[in-house]
Amino acid sequence: MKDTYYSIGEVAKLANVSVQTLRYYDKIGLFKPVYVEPTTKYRYYHDSQLYHLDLIKSLKYIGTSLEDIMKVQALKAEELMDFLNEQELIIENKLSRLKEIQQNVSRVKKRVRRQLNYPAFGEVVILEEDEMLILQATSNNLSPLDLLNASYSKLKRIIEEEEGIIDNSYGGIYAYQGYELVDEIKYTHLFTPLLTDKRIITLSNEMEVTKIPAGTYVGIIFTFSPDIYFSNLKKLLNYVDQYQLKVTGDIYELFMPTSYSPNEQEDYTVEIKIRLRE
Repeated sequence: MKDTYYSIGEVAKLANVSVQTLRYYDKIGLFKPVYVEPTTKYRYYHDSQLYHLDLIKSLKYIGTSLEDIMKVQALKAEELMDFLNEQELIIENKLSRLKEIQQNVSRVKKRVRRQLNYPAFGEVVILEEDEMLILQATSNNLSPLDLLNASYSKLKRIIEEEEGIIDNSYGGIYAYQGYELVDEIKYTHLFTPLLTDKRIITLSNEMEVTKIPAGTYVGIIFTFSPDIYFSNLKKLLNYVDQYQLKVTGDIYELFMPTSYSPNEQEDYTVEIKIRLRE
């Protein structure tokens, strides 16, 4: 039987890969031509080589690195089966991770949608709230007017390491009581929402994973300004007194960015809410 040889261009068409890719494979020793014409330096491949290229393409398809593909080329059939079993486990782990990322994105979308669909800005409303899982840390004498993003850096760093995606909202918790001045408000805790319920293992002593309970809340949302923060809080507290609502627990405050452009002024909405007794 006469041997059949193909030029690099012909192999590229037959295997549906680029000439540049074949040249690179030759350079790294992954897929080399059987013959290089000394004068023209043209590469020629034997047709029996094409199944080697099929293996390379198949392994690339499932995400195998070129370095690992070079190792696979030396394996026997039984060893190849073991390798493919390992790749299958890797793919399953990736799928699980992608599913988790999808769920996280979905939860972020839900919170942004809730922010956009809030009943009325600057007005007190009654809301039915789902449970919110949070990572909280003890606050060090901070109030709403001196709070900075840097105050949450430790919380956000842990979430980024553990969850890989940050909610970009953050909040504070302070005692429910009658306030006459904004300076009287001191956070007991700072928090940021969690997107998953998986266990966080890198917590320091002043941090804990906890929950803002589900239930009926009285709340108010507004665009943040130091000048109007306290007036909105007072509007909420006066509403509770006026309608003799029975409340339980602390006051929860959540800052949510509304502008993400580095070229625009920072803009936040703030939600303040108090849980009502059932």
